Amino acid sequence: MKEQNRNKKARIYNLIIVDESGSMQSLVQATLGGVTETINSIRSAQQQFADTQEHYLTLVSFDSQGEREPVRTLVDCKPIGEVEDFKEYSPWGCTPLYDAMGKSITTLYNRIKDDEDASAVVTVLTDGLENDSHEWNAMGVKQLIEKLKGEGWSFSYMGSAHDVKGVTVELSIDNFIEFSHDEMGMDSSWARESSAKQNYYRRMDEEYRSGRSHSKEEWIERKRAMAKDYYMDRVTPNHIDTLQPNEIFVFGSNVNGFHAGGAAATAMHKFGAVWGQGEGLQGQSYALPTMEGMDSMRAAVERFQRFATQHPELRFLVTRIGCGIAGYTVAEVAPLFKGCIKLENVALPIDFWKVLGLNMGF
Repeated sequence: MKEQNRNKKARIYNLIIVDESGSMQSLVQATLGGVTETINSIRSAQQQFADTQEHYLTLVSFDSQGEREPVRTLVDCKPIGEVEDFKEYSPWGCTPLYDAMGKSITTLYNRIKDDEDASAVVTVLTDGLENDSHEWNAMGVKQLIEKLKGEGWSFSYMGSAHDVKGVTVELSIDNFIEFSHDEMGMDSSWARESSAKQNYYRRMDEEYRSGRSHSKEEWIERKRAMAKDYYMDRVTPNHIDTLQPNEIFVFGSNVNGFHAGGAAATAMHKFGAVWGQGEGLQGQSYALPTMEGMDSMRAAVERFQRFATQHPELRFLVTRIGCGIAGYTVAEVAPLFKGCIKLENVALPIDFWKVLGLNMGF
């Protein structure tokens, strides 16, 4: 690509590879809902970024044993406007993961390799280890992924019930999620994936609107940077002593704004919290009242979520609100923040993520 300008559009090829093996039987509805939600998020991106992007979808499922093909292309590189919801999903058989990845990624590469405005976003969902591939092995898939990462492709891996980190290291995939093998984990995993996609599309939009000129090498490097940070850091540090200029310390207080102890005192002494202000943004902090009952706290979290949505330029570090003086458990408080999974600018404590079905402890 010799230059970027306002008349050019990014052609974004979304490839979703879905495990349909027998171990996924308990997650049928969650998988159907999650894939459909992701399709909807791509549709929304097409509308939101219509001036700078064209979106395409390839959807592949895989299993073996039985009469159907082990690797099946359900949607073959269609414009997202022509794609219907995901409705047919019948888990059965073994897990030819490497064949599914190798075949589908190679097919897409051959289709778009000569298009300088093409970008590929590959998502893999599986709940088990490879056990039945016949054409591809781990080394072959790894070499393919490393080649395409070098060209700016994005790869993400959503896994459960196996050594997710070990597999992604073996395949050279930098972005991964480990989810609990239940509906909560699956729902949270797809929500996290959708938010990452939206963030990627937004950054791509900014690049195309900027009017900056890039050489081909510079543009590939920009795409590599976006792909590397596809899953951004979403875990609140255990101890926060300093903040970056765009970071906000989210703490639990009370409706009267008496910031006397715990994280509230830290917010007042270090991050600009105001005595007497019980809720909302104050300096580099945001107060959530936690002492007035669960219903009140739930409503306050919903208001916080709306505020965070309206301010994507800020990064909110949510502390273990409600789990100190207020006396609630993590299991009680964490579900209040489920809606924040879709907000890339909100970080949650690691034990909140666990309750929400995602292992973020790597």
